[in-house]
Amino acid sequence: MKEQREQFDWNELKDIWRSTAEANDIQIKVADLIEELQAKTSQFEKDAIHKDLEILQGSWSDFKGAVSEFEKNSIKKDLSMITRLWKRMLGFLGKKD
Repeated sequence: MKEQREQFDWNELKDIWRSTAEANDIQIKVADLIEELQAKTSQFEKDAIHKDLEILQGSWSDFKGAVSEFEKNSIKKDLSMITRLWKRMLGFLGKKD
């Protein structure tokens, strides 16, 4: 029973996020911030970031199997807790309307 409760579902988190009244406004602000950041980033910085990403992607297969079950379970538990907290917060916000 506890394992079922701790199962994390990305779709559930997406649904929670999309159901908030502020989600659209937040997405617009984040998009504006990303555009502003991209405009202020030099070509040197962009090239450096791309190079770092290529290195990380190339070495990911070496580290992918090194994640322990304890770490995986810990992450699932944390994400499950975050989902439950979001539901509670949205429940409180929904009652104010």
